[in-house]
Amino acid sequence: MKSKISVLFALLLLGSTVSFAQILKPAKWNSELSKKEIKVGDEIEIIFKATIDKSWHLYSNDFDPELGPIIIEFDFEEDASYVRIGKVKPMNAVKHYDKIWEGDVSYFENTAEMRQKIKVKSLPLHIEGTFDFQTCSDKSGQCVMGDDEFEFNYPN
Repeated sequence: MKSKISVLFALLLLGSTVSFAQILKPAKWNSELSKKEIKVGDEIEIIFKATIDKSWHLYSNDFDPELGPIIIEFDFEEDASYVRIGKVKPMNAVKHYDKIWEGDVSYFENTAEMRQKIKVKSLPLHIEGTFDFQTCSDKSGQCVMGDDEFEFNYPN
């Protein structure tokens, strides 16, 4: 009887721990291509957009990564169907001097947009990769690491 009570207690404890250990995802991502019809030789953009929870911010990638905040980093799988032109660029990130980090940082609030230009070398086009990012709460100071992936195939 004691072993059944111990097992029941352990299951209840585990269940309550799982319910409190929700994973925070203050930034939700989606991505799309800038054109619906694509042909060899086209220069197009991959558009990454995030919706950021209220009172949170997402660090960009256009400041010194040695400062401290973790910048967003993209990793593209190589494929013969395209070549990247330049780096992933933030669109309208807020820039300011941060006293805590003692340097200029840039970040997004509410929404974020990043763009990568590519040149289509052959069809079918296949683009895939991953990215890592950091979001921080303006209220609690808590920071959360996140990651996501993307994949495009044209034509489908």
